[in-house]
Amino acid sequence: MITISSSDVVKKPSYITNPQDITFVEDAKKHIKKSVVLPYALYEKLKEQIEYEIWLQKNKKGLIACSNENDGLFDDVIEELGDKVKWQ
Repeated sequence: MITISSSDVVKKPSYITNPQDITFVEDAKKHIKKSVVLPYALYEKLKEQIEYEIWLQKNKKGLIACSNENDGLFDDVIEELGDKVKWQ
């Protein structure tokens, strides 16, 4: 893993266009990581997990509201499934 600043990208664009390792891009003044560049092969392996996390973030409020509305609705079903799985 390497850490670069945005000015490094201007000097050597291959950090972004052809990354060989996970690359963190940080704010040069505040030294805060702002973004991450992944090699495409690694992205292909993690694609579903990344998309799922993005979906969760976008739908967080709706999921919380839905879970509050249905609180306890599925407890019996979950318990019954747990019992079936436990004995198999």
